[in-house]
Amino acid sequence: MFRLIKSSLLVLFFASVSSFHSPVLAQDTSKPAYISDALYVFLHSGPSNQYRIIGSLNAGQSITFLREDTTTGYVEVQSENRTGWVQKEFVKYSPGLAFQMAELKKQYANHDTVVNTLRTEQIELTKQRDNAIAERDEMHEKLNQANKAYEQLKAQVDTAYAPIWEKPMVLGAIIMFVGLLFGLLLPLLVPKRTNSERWM
Repeated sequence: MFRLIKSSLLVLFFASVSSFHSPVLAQDTSKPAYISDALYVFLHSGPSNQYRIIGSLNAGQSITFLREDTTTGYVEVQSENRTGWVQKEFVKYSPGLAFQMAELKKQYANHDTVVNTLRTEQIELTKQRDNAIAERDEMHEKLNQANKAYEQLKAQVDTAYAPIWEKPMVLGAIIMFVGLLFGLLLPLLVPKRTNSERWM
């Protein structure tokens, strides 16, 4: 019985040692990843903290996932200038808050530029509108003046080319001339009475 227990323990020990010395690598497909927020992660030269530190990665930093050591829980990543290993729990596959905040700041800066451009265009359009309104009012005033001048000219033309009998002085002169002519012609038209007819 003791031999059976001893042999089982030896098998388990050798299996664990062999698994420690020959790590299983999985997920060899590289993909984009990010360091978790609010962390300062050391980059190791191998898949555990027993390997020397060759650098560090900041929270939210963009990296490239290369592969994973399923035995130690470390993943191999590539940053801008080096390749190393970090704990799997510190790697995320979606942008962190720092990255999202940077993107939002860029978008906000772009929106701010767009808003300033729109405000400038609005001011320019307002000036153009005010100028157009001023020009319209000026044209209306000129039109009113032209209408008044037209009415005055029309009245003068109507007075100048009115029928002769509508002019008071001319009409009076005509009436006087007709009266005078009638007064001169009337005695000639009426026959004179002879003296014999007068005494009869």
